[in-house]
Amino acid sequence: MDIVTYDILYTVLKKLLGQKLAEKDIKKLTDYVINFFGYGDRIIDNILTPADRDVFYTLEELEIVKPVEEEITISKGKLWRIHYWVYRKDKIQQILEEKEEKESQEESPEELYRRLFEEEE
Repeated sequence: MDIVTYDILYTVLKKLLGQKLAEKDIKKLTDYVINFFGYGDRIIDNILTPADRDVFYTLEELEIVKPVEEEITISKGKLWRIHYWVYRKDKIQQILEEKEEKESQEESPEELYRRLFEEEE
């Protein structure tokens, strides 16, 4: 997975939060997160407000994003720490595959009725 698109993120959030949030709220959350990342896979932490950061901490608990720290030496020999939020593409891919696997295991209503009818004979 090169880019986390709106559809991918929406599918993952719906799977993880579908029981807790309404569909319109999941769409709003997806828009909210995608507006930060765009086509990238990381954002710098200092652009976030405290409220934004709370959302990202929640996404971290869901294992969708993770914080990353980078240290750079600046001209006078001091260390400068830069904090980022990065998509956990491995976990996102895993959640997508679990969803596809679960969908492939579910029976259609026609298959269910046919199987029940066969069992009665």
